[in-house]
Amino acid sequence: MTDAARLLAAWDAELAGTPGTFSLVLRSGALTVAREPDLPHYAASTMKLAVLGALLADEVAGSVTVHDRFPSAVGGQFTLLRADDQDDWTWDRLGTDVDLFVLADRMITVSGNLAADLVLDRIRFDAVRRYLDSLGLADLRVDRLIGDSAAQEQGVTNTVTAAGLAELMLRQGPDAVALLARQTHLDMIPAGLPAGAWSASKGGWVTGVKNDVALVRPSAAPPYVLAVCTTTDLSDPDGMALVARLSAVTWEHWNRWHAS
Repeated sequence: MTDAARLLAAWDAELAGTPGTFSLVLRSGALTVAREPDLPHYAASTMKLAVLGALLADEVAGSVTVHDRFPSAVGGQFTLLRADDQDDWTWDRLGTDVDLFVLADRMITVSGNLAADLVLDRIRFDAVRRYLDSLGLADLRVDRLIGDSAAQEQGVTNTVTAAGLAELMLRQGPDAVALLARQTHLDMIPAGLPAGAWSASKGGWVTGVKNDVALVRPSAAPPYVLAVCTTTDLSDPDGMALVARLSAVTWEHWNRWHAS
């Protein structure tokens, strides 16, 4: 059995008996190990990685006035709810001007929803689509703002694949990677790594969906990107713990694979 086949078997063993849809991709150089890589999953907050890439690609600068009312993708407007966010810092600045790159920091490091909507409202969906198209990532879709429940009810949503997330992470430049390395939500892929292991990641989580993508740099093996997308009825803690175990299995096999 090849090393890649052993890793796939280890993933399957960890997932055995768990109901749901699970997609995993490991990328390192020219190597790809994949399990159901092209299955679509609801993006949750992993869409923020595409928004960050588009912001940096277009080199948009300036500030925006923090507000909580936005245009819906299906017409009209909606109000984002503070209770659905985890970033009080941005909400405390309603009515004030904040630099776009400060908002991008909040969008990534604390996964701020208001910050993400403000950035995306400024750069527009077309900028994200152009960016994803330039990378050949038609399987990633960012078609509505966070909290746009009217659009969601009409089937307008944001989707990702494990293959697309892995490629998106691999194409991030040094500025984006430095920002992603300051991620504070570390309950999925980073939680499966040994203490002190370096990673840069962006996760997304809602009930039934736990996604994460990370660039990992082991000290004694080549760097790799791991993308995990899960759609399952597991509880939130159990879903995150499953992604962490898949990360731990990947780390173990990858380092054994490259042991001298």
